[in-house]
Amino acid sequence: MTSSTWDRTQLAVAEYTSLRAEIVQLTGLQTQLIGGTVVAFGVILSVGFEAGNTAVVLVYPLLSLVLGIAWLYKAHLITRIAAYLRERVEGRVGPGDLGWEHFVRTHPLPHRLLAYWGLRSVFPVTSVLAMVASHVVGSPRSALLALYAASCLVTAGTFVIFAVWREPAPELAGAGPGRAGRVRRGRPGVRRAW
Repeated sequence: MTSSTWDRTQLAVAEYTSLRAEIVQLTGLQTQLIGGTVVAFGVILSVGFEAGNTAVVLVYPLLSLVLGIAWLYKAHLITRIAAYLRERVEGRVGPGDLGWEHFVRTHPLPHRLLAYWGLRSVFPVTSVLAMVASHVVGSPRSALLALYAASCLVTAGTFVIFAVWREPAPELAGAGPGRAGRVRRGRPGVRRAW
């Protein structure tokens, strides 16, 4: 092995290590966002019930939407980094030397769809629960109807965003037959995962 080849291999390994560390950090941030969402849900419901204030509870869907978009953004970053590692870095060093991303793709987790949808459902489901809880706190008065309508729209928007703007789970992208991994083409140059 020449010195030049060795240097390129060292650079690829350093890049791989750095990007894998970034994935770990992003995953940790996603976990914090889910935990923060559940805590915020509990706090907002507690305050709303204690004060008997429907408006407090109806604010939650907007918070859930914002936290959910932040979570999805991190999910897309993770997917993008993983694809880069699999396609660009692992190939330079050799699949036998660095191959985690290839391994993840070819060895899917059991019940992966349950985990995939279970995590992301925290945001829209808690929004719906907040809407239901707002009825328990008190019936919407005319002054709150606009806030209630806005909360309904935000909750629907959260469902739409999580249904449409999603990345494939690492094990689902390109995995076997069926819908997973197939790409639907819309506008030229735009790729959407099922």
